[in-house]
Amino acid sequence: MKRLTEQDYYNLLDISPKASFGEVRSAYDQAMSIYSTDSISTYTLFTQKERKLILSRLAEAYKTLTNSKLRKEYDHFLIERGELSPQEIGFSSLEDSTIAKGKLLDVSAESLTQKQQEVKDERLPSDRNLDLFGSQISVTGKSIKMVRKTKEISLEEIYKKTNIPQETLQSIEEERFEKLPALVYLKGFLKTYAKILQVNQTEMVEGYVKRYLEWKNTYQK
Repeated sequence: MKRLTEQDYYNLLDISPKASFGEVRSAYDQAMSIYSTDSISTYTLFTQKERKLILSRLAEAYKTLTNSKLRKEYDHFLIERGELSPQEIGFSSLEDSTIAKGKLLDVSAESLTQKQQEVKDERLPSDRNLDLFGSQISVTGKSIKMVRKTKEISLEEIYKKTNIPQETLQSIEEERFEKLPALVYLKGFLKTYAKILQVNQTEMVEGYVKRYLEWKNTYQK
């Protein structure tokens, strides 16, 4: 059996090549809950480096299989390598394809991810350094939620753009500090979240981390 980091995206997520986008997302959510940094069930099974590789691979799989164009290219790539047959994916995935035979022989997971990342980066709002929290409002989970709702952005939208699990986003907003990941990951999530909200990244990260550390110093002595 191939290692997790060597399996194709369908096997990695344990889904059929005919799986719908909804089924891909459901499988991704389940896999993330199993291999996330705060997962107790797999905590002792992988090193930090191995877990990072697995999570990166899961993100690649999700980005590719939920993008029609990239998924079509990836399916053809597997077919050219003899790892998948046209019958396994159904004719719908091959319709109107303009991909030349053999064109994808050199396609790697990295190149596919890079294409998707370019699309993702184009859609992400730029950091306009907006001071939406204001000097009179401290950065709390509640104030972050308030800004998000003011901008009419759902947690689902943020999840789709960033791949930050919705459960983690909810924990940030509800200040369920005990369920949040390690500080180094939390800072990264907050920075990405701030970019989506178009608020000052430094202000949001430092303000929220301050509350997190106050909680940690008080209740985890």
